[in-house]
Amino acid sequence: MTLKEVATRAGVSPRTVSNVINDFPYVSQTTREAVLRAVAELGYRPNLVARQLKSGRTGVVGLLLPSVREQYFAALADAVGRAGQQRGWSVAIEQTDGAPTAEMAGKATLDHLWDGAIVSAVSVAERDLAQGTTPLVVLGEHGAEFDLAWVGADNKAAAREATSHLIDAGRTRIAVIGHQRGPGGETGALRTAGFRARMRSAKLKVSPAWVVQPDGYGLEQGYRAMGGLLDLPRRDRPDAVLCYNDELALGALRALHDCGVDVPGEIALMGWDDLPSSGFTTPRLTSVSVPVAEVAEAAVDQLAQQIAAGRRSREHIVVPHQIVARESTRA
Repeated sequence: MTLKEVATRAGVSPRTVSNVINDFPYVSQTTREAVLRAVAELGYRPNLVARQLKSGRTGVVGLLLPSVREQYFAALADAVGRAGQQRGWSVAIEQTDGAPTAEMAGKATLDHLWDGAIVSAVSVAERDLAQGTTPLVVLGEHGAEFDLAWVGADNKAAAREATSHLIDAGRTRIAVIGHQRGPGGETGALRTAGFRARMRSAKLKVSPAWVVQPDGYGLEQGYRAMGGLLDLPRRDRPDAVLCYNDELALGALRALHDCGVDVPGEIALMGWDDLPSSGFTTPRLTSVSVPVAEVAEAAVDQLAQQIAAGRRSREHIVVPHQIVARESTRA
């Protein structure tokens, strides 16, 4: 299919089709939707080599993620892909496993082959991300404090509110699973800081054993971490646990079930991310929700503005959170 055939199907000029494909900002939403619909119906694919020679752009943006095996990042990849498709982009997904070499390789690809990238970094140094001029948006805390566009939640505030939710439910011995230290652990560290601040304001003690740093954020790590808490003498056990993602919480929930612990009667349990599966557990899981679709849309919008302007920006966007209360924290 040619660009001219797309224009005929959409009832516009070839120039208008080119403007839409290249994300030119001054196109009405109605016209943009008609062109994108024609592109989808005809299966049109731009000639990337010709486009790059003419405009310096490829129509391809990158998405660097630690892992697409985790439910949250899989959902994020889906949301970014859909949002990018609406702008006529192809989204190349790079799974880095959080390894410095893989993240730097993705950074090199960004500088040479992509029009821009959305990056969820773990290990790459801030100074390395900040180098270059190719449009870039950083997700999460690894980037919130230096001169790059950033999209994320207020993790301290969200952790304070999550802890308040448990305190309001009558819990006084609250543990957390998911603390992180060192480079790449900014998110977990901020959540722990918010948790500790709220416990201090409530004049509640935090045992060192109640701040658990797992070796990963998956189901097995959640299961083992909860097992460790249940191995404490009964008088030292927490009566509530806040997990820093839902996969940790789902693993913890299974450990509680296997040990015959009533949830929330004996121990209240709370997750983070509000994955779809969290509403289908027994009991249903209370979770901190930061809508992944809003994160993706904000990041893609920010990247599109940078590509159109031909330069990076420094805008920081905080996506609002909310506590989704379910059966795992309330009797």
